[in-house]
Amino acid sequence: MRRGAGEPLPPLRLTRRGRVVVVAVVALALAAVLVGVLPRASIAWSGEPPRGHLVLAGETLWEIAVALDPDADTRVVVDRLMRINHLPSVELTPGQFLVLG
Repeated sequence: MRRGAGEPLPPLRLTRRGRVVVVAVVALALAAVLVGVLPRASIAWSGEPPRGHLVLAGETLWEIAVALDPDADTRVVVDRLMRINHLPSVELTPGQFLVLG
């Protein structure tokens, strides 16, 4: 018997093997999270969105660090910004979004 153009498809059903695979994948993912295999977020969630900065043309990471905390050692602030944002160098691109912490 053929289905007409307007007839809906029958509901998708998993076979027994399919259900076993789904359960196994979920169990492995849960185990990986529990033992810390998956990478953890570098910023702890405090309930508020992290502060950020949209890089403008000509801005440097040094200038942003000084504006962020003028009383701190700028080298330490630059290093922290690089770690938080996973930056391989101090080079910034206009339009890039930086998490400030």
